[in-house]
Amino acid sequence: MIERCVFILLSLALVGSLGGFLLYVPILPNLAVTVMLGGLCAMFWLGIRVGRRPKGAAVSHSASNEGSQLSLS
Repeated sequence: MIERCVFILLSLALVGSLGGFLLYVPILPNLAVTVMLGGLCAMFWLGIRVGRRPKGAAVSHSASNEGSQLSLS
């Protein structure tokens, strides 16, 4: 229960500080920070998705010639 309260307070502090930052800084740096935060969120989302994939799952290749592909295993 304490963890939930801490996460809620930390998320409110993050949103408040980002909101204050976006209010006091001109629009071009705002856009740059917004794009960078969006990229970071996408990167973490992609990492979580790849990390949750089962170990035996293989990535399908579109090339039919497997001899020219490099293998890590």
